[in-house]
Amino acid sequence: MEPKKLDFSTTLKDAISIGLKNAPSVIAAVALWLVTLWIPYLNIGTTIAITLIPTQLAKGEIVNPMSIFDGKYRRYMGEFFITMGLMVLPILLGFFFLIAPAVVLSLAWSLAYYFLIEKGKNPIQAIKASNDATYGSKWTMFFVSLVFGIVVGIVMGIFQAICGAINVGFITFIVMFVLYVLAISIGMAVNASFWKQLKDNVE
Repeated sequence: MEPKKLDFSTTLKDAISIGLKNAPSVIAAVALWLVTLWIPYLNIGTTIAITLIPTQLAKGEIVNPMSIFDGKYRRYMGEFFITMGLMVLPILLGFFFLIAPAVVLSLAWSLAYYFLIEKGKNPIQAIKASNDATYGSKWTMFFVSLVFGIVVGIVMGIFQAICGAINVGFITFIVMFVLYVLAISIGMAVNASFWKQLKDNVE
């Protein structure tokens, strides 16, 4: 069966609709994660939970911020770290070959954690599954990420200039905070759309 390719317009629509709808709950979850990041052992589970938020968004679920403390995530600590270790070194080596290989590997393996936990694969299987699922879609993933980054940069720059002209510290803080919240939420929604569209390419 021909693997499904990522659709650019669908991804952007998902990013906006899912991201805006979930912005309050996503930022609450991220805030709780940051507050508890210094607590040993607990921080492992919350970090895994934050990493997996896009899989919840892909199901159309509204994220429960308190769910990041669910003990089930700590069960995957070993597999999570092994997967991370297997991916980090090749990506770092890719940077020595003029960056492009590192970008390609980062995109190819971007769904590995989702396959690891959502599909119950072992670390090597999860990395391979991500590579197979994203085959033929990496350019689209790259352009979606690039467009997202450019739009966020432009919007941030415009509002920063406006706030600078007004020169009221409190207003600047509120406006920039809201923009950061939306950027985080929409960024997770982009990953959610990647997962929703490509996960069925691999059994």
